[in-house]
Amino acid sequence: MYVGHLELTAPLWWTVQGVLTPEECAGYIARYQRAQPELAPVIRTDGVGLDPEIRNNTRIMWDDAAEADGLLARVRARMAEDGRSFPARFHGGALTHANPRLRVYRYGPAEKHTAHWDTEVALPEGAVTRVTLVVYLNDDFEGGETDFPELDVRVAPARGMALVFQHRVLHQACEVTRGAKFVLRTDVAYAARG
Repeated sequence: MYVGHLELTAPLWWTVQGVLTPEECAGYIARYQRAQPELAPVIRTDGVGLDPEIRNNTRIMWDDAAEADGLLARVRARMAEDGRSFPARFHGGALTHANPRLRVYRYGPAEKHTAHWDTEVALPEGAVTRVTLVVYLNDDFEGGETDFPELDVRVAPARGMALVFQHRVLHQACEVTRGAKFVLRTDVAYAARG
């Protein structure tokens, strides 16, 4: 864990049930299937590239600020219904918005993304992404859990459920052993300074 990059006043990870309906999940999967997916790259200190030993899933991407902010609003609303709140600040910076970059990832049999940290992205408005927001779009497959090895936590996917975690928590997408796993991904941005 990059402890210096973690916001220790907030949870490291949490789940939120019922963020998307089954129909909405099916719509995102259909969008993926209509598109031209590409192999998902790996971001390393020496640049961005393909490395199937680390990551071998496919993805599609598009930018839609309203859609991404709507997804974040749903997560926050569902949390409020459960008496919880989304972290309003991160290292003193206020929550600003969701990253408009949306991705759908597909993991087929033997596909995975080995243990890694997510990259903080500086957005044009002066905000920085700090938190990963993933919604599982299906659960009719085997394997494919999200594992946090340093926390000894493994999250089983459930259709429509969001998994939210700080970028600098070590995690991995475990290998799918049967079927195909689909997830929707964006990030949550905070002001760079308080």
